[in-house]
Amino acid sequence: MGQFFGSIYCWFEDFFGLELANYMWGLASPEQTTNLFIGIGLWMLGISFTMAAIFYYVVNHPQLNHWWGWFIFLLLNAVFNGIMGCQWVLTDYYAGKMYNVDPLTNQQVPLNIYESNCICFGISNMILSVLAFFIISCIIKWWSTNVSAAPFVK
Repeated sequence: MGQFFGSIYCWFEDFFGLELANYMWGLASPEQTTNLFIGIGLWMLGISFTMAAIFYYVVNHPQLNHWWGWFIFLLLNAVFNGIMGCQWVLTDYYAGKMYNVDPLTNQQVPLNIYESNCICFGISNMILSVLAFFIISCIIKWWSTNVSAAPFVK
């Protein structure tokens, strides 16, 4: 599962940085040795599924059976996932967990990861959540009573 999410997120590793990608894989710091892509990927899918289910089965209002009604929930999903992705890595950044140990001096050396890399990771998570929301919408929309045509309403 970690390989799956890691390979998808690494489509954007040029955007958020190779150092952060290696940190997320659990390769760059002795403080963090687990694959963080599993957790963030599962949360992204969970939030995307929840937002789609809320649109199609909880709100389910005929006035939202337009592309713009669906787009509102797509944007909400993207914002939630963008903030969550950014905060996921910023938490480790502010906690000082993003370092390596210099073998010669045995001193902690910070990785070349900055707040901008964490923000770019959040944007990457946002983009992937849009894709996930679209795919989930195409799968679950058929059983909705009022908005099953969204977003492809003519």
